[in-house]
Amino acid sequence: MPSLKTFYRIHLKKRMFNKILLFYSIVMVLLFMGVSILAYQYYEQRSVREQTDRVLKDLDIVSVNLNQLYERMYSAIQQLYTDAAVNEDLTYFLSHEYEDYLKRRLNQYIRSSGTEPKNFDSQLRSFLKDEPSIANILLYSKGERFFYFMNPRTQRFYYPSEIPQDSPGWFDSTINHQWLPTDQRSVLWEARKDSGPVYSYTHVLKDTVSLQKFGAIVFDLNTDEIKRLVESKLKDRGAKMLLMTSGGQVIYDSENRYQGQIYPYWQQLHEQQDWVELEEPSKVNVLTIGNTGMTIAGIIPKSRIEQSMDTIRLSLIGITALCIAVSFMFTFTIIRQYSKKIRKIVTHIRRLQEGDLSARIVLTGEDELQDISQNFNYMCDRLETYIDQVYRSEIKQKNAELVAMQAQINPHFLYNTLESIRMKAITSGARDVGQMIYILAALFRDMIRKQTNVTLAEEMEMNVMYLKLFQYRFENRLEVETCLDKNAANCQVVKLLIQPVVENYLVHGFRPESDSNRIAVSMTREEENIVVRVADNGKGMPPERLAEIRKRLAMKPDSGGLGGDSLGLVNVNERIRSHYGSDYGLAIDSGPDQGCEVMLKLPAIQGEMLL
Repeated sequence: MPSLKTFYRIHLKKRMFNKILLFYSIVMVLLFMGVSILAYQYYEQRSVREQTDRVLKDLDIVSVNLNQLYERMYSAIQQLYTDAAVNEDLTYFLSHEYEDYLKRRLNQYIRSSGTEPKNFDSQLRSFLKDEPSIANILLYSKGERFFYFMNPRTQRFYYPSEIPQDSPGWFDSTINHQWLPTDQRSVLWEARKDSGPVYSYTHVLKDTVSLQKFGAIVFDLNTDEIKRLVESKLKDRGAKMLLMTSGGQVIYDSENRYQGQIYPYWQQLHEQQDWVELEEPSKVNVLTIGNTGMTIAGIIPKSRIEQSMDTIRLSLIGITALCIAVSFMFTFTIIRQYSKKIRKIVTHIRRLQEGDLSARIVLTGEDELQDISQNFNYMCDRLETYIDQVYRSEIKQKNAELVAMQAQINPHFLYNTLESIRMKAITSGARDVGQMIYILAALFRDMIRKQTNVTLAEEMEMNVMYLKLFQYRFENRLEVETCLDKNAANCQVVKLLIQPVVENYLVHGFRPESDSNRIAVSMTREEENIVVRVADNGKGMPPERLAEIRKRLAMKPDSGGLGGDSLGLVNVNERIRSHYGSDYGLAIDSGPDQGCEVMLKLPAIQGEMLL
């Protein structure tokens, strides 16, 4: 019992495929065994049916032949009646003394001028000669009480003084028992015992006119001849064959066990059962042979049926064992392949648990395990991407915090210094310089605030102040147009998204020698989106430069920081996508000497935006 528990714990408890293999094997064994049992029962029933049919055929053949023998005996008796001369001769023979019968025969011979007249004796001798199955014929005279015994070798008269048995009693018994075995109790036993075992048929003779019983004729059937007849007709030598009298005495036994005896299972033969209990359970077919009074039985012992099924039984066992083995090996091979795939998946999962994000499962086929491996690989890819994005975001956040910290170094000192310079410029009469310093101080104050998000109105105001600085610098050679949709004024955006776009124009597109520089900034709301357009009439850019910028805008964000003197268009695009998703971003359109238009697509978010 402990070994069984150990086997279960090691090989089954935590091994799913071993459980499946065990369960499948049990099902296959039971299935093949069930099919084999059904097949064996089918072949057994078929074998029994075939053997029974062969026995019945043999019984019918023997029955027909014995019936034909009976018909020949009956025909011989009928000839005694139908031929008037023979019938008269037989009637006179059994009704008178033998000396009177001889005188009559002699007178008939004289009257017929030396021609032998018809008589029963010559007719019966001819019958004995042609019918070897008849051993003896006896004629009994009721009135004279004598027996006339004849066979192919001899004939003799027996009178009452020579017969120890009661012949009148014998005659009365023949009326009810036409078929009787010949034994020591039979009349004329001494005369008939040399003929071997015989079986007698007795027919009472009647006068054709008065119908009075005047005697009897007895035919002794030679049982040795009957045996040879039966054996010559039998085809199935395996079955046991018994030929018996109406009282159960065995005339013929194919096994020579009950020859001349009363069959001990005579009563059981007539039971209507599927299997009859004789020496052993057996299939029995019993057939009564016409008017002969004989019964022939074909017996098939169960042991013989089982013996005939040995080959089929061994064949079925071999085929079943082979099918089970082949099925087991085939199933084991298939399950082993799936088990290897599962172990491979488990191994890579453990590698992932240990932090190895490079684990990738490569499986062949198109099944559920392949789907699992593909989803696992996809999960690892997403996890790597997510970790990379988080890592970059943390770096950017740290850089932004560092910039903020640097920008916050003594801000009051910066404000106070700029304010002192502004007042000095005003007192000196340089009001333009004072106004520029004021705007610059306001811009610094707004940039170093910790607040990350501003409204579009605030973002627009800061960009207007930034552009005024350049208007002062370039002495009104820059025309600025602004437009803010009042439905978008309170929408929240990330601070400093538009200023780098404006700065890009002032650095790369502004033409200092021209008096017609113009930039237009518009902010409109289109359904659930905010669209910011920054358009100028600057230098523009060649197609290859435009293609290069668009390509960089379409690429995934790199790991670089956001710091520097200018964030640039690419950094603005990255900030938008990192905050709002890939559905939003920056688009640019330009041409040489055709200016440039930059469009920012942002979500319309009211109130405080969560980061």
